Amino acid sequence: MKLSLFYELTTEDPDVPGAEQQRFEEAIEQCKLADEVGFTGVWAVEHHFLPGYSSMSCPELFLAAVARETKDLRLGHAIMHLPFNINHPLRAGERVATLDILSNGRVEFGGGRATSHEELAGFSVDPAETQEQWAEALEMLPHIWTDDVFEWHSDLIDIPPRRITPKPVQKPHPPMWVASTQPSSIQFAGEHGLGVLGFGICDERSGDFVKMHREALKTAKSPTGVINDRFAVLRTALCMPTDDEAIDIQESNYRLFIAQVTGLFSPWLEDAPPSYEYIIENHKRQLEMGRTYTMKEMVEQGQACIGSPETCVRVLNGLADAGVDEVLLFMQGATTPHQKILDSIRLFATEVMPKVREAAVVS
Repeated sequence: MKLSLFYELTTEDPDVPGAEQQRFEEAIEQCKLADEVGFTGVWAVEHHFLPGYSSMSCPELFLAAVARETKDLRLGHAIMHLPFNINHPLRAGERVATLDILSNGRVEFGGGRATSHEELAGFSVDPAETQEQWAEALEMLPHIWTDDVFEWHSDLIDIPPRRITPKPVQKPHPPMWVASTQPSSIQFAGEHGLGVLGFGICDERSGDFVKMHREALKTAKSPTGVINDRFAVLRTALCMPTDDEAIDIQESNYRLFIAQVTGLFSPWLEDAPPSYEYIIENHKRQLEMGRTYTMKEMVEQGQACIGSPETCVRVLNGLADAGVDEVLLFMQGATTPHQKILDSIRLFATEVMPKVREAAVVS
């Protein structure tokens, strides 16, 4: 099973002069080390108007900077927002292709539809329209990357014939993934030959969701014939010599992240828009777990990968046994010391990776 880094670029106080710049520089240094010690990739979110929670409004620029400082690290969008008002499909295609060139073919493209009122309303996006636009953008992008002349005509968007440049280095195009926070999006991913970026998928359901994806892949159709059968999940993480040290450092960041997501969802907690209901209910379940269980108990249940090398191996092997192919490790919390993240990356590489099992074959 593969291990990668994941970034929100969370900042304790973004109004402190230089604080956001420091987070960017530290993240790039962390990525350089991860590349040297054998991590698979780095995944960057896209968020807007959420100071403190995330400074990653331009992930393609962050990933381009990482590309110039690394050799092998895969560069993932987790995810690019695909409502047309936020990222027009043509601009999305151009930027991803450019990043693929600058990295000599290391891009992993993940697309999603954004999950907060703050962001959608800021770009005048109706939540009821996001699902259709997301699905259509995912259908367009392979053609944008491969057709000599691209045009598109539908009820949602009309694009006249144009030669789109540049084209990606990877042929026919970079691997494609979708943000999957509910069964319908996992089903969609499988049917369209797309990889799953499982955000908010708790441990006890991981195996069920992997099986759902694998089953849907059996009849998958893709515009270019490219099938991405991989399944990844996100986990807050930190590996230290002992469980107590790791939890002392990272528990507050885990709980702050959950609280920030709650604030993000607050306009929808009592009245979620259509197609967002499952996401909100799932978050409420996670909130209740946080109130009920200690951090150690949540780690034991696989909700986080925070602890000693032995504990981290146990959590990751539980996911591998469920068929998960890749885990996105979210280490850079609001107050996680930079040096501790570097130490954690080294421990994952030397003490954890060699003991992590291959993902189980799930059918």
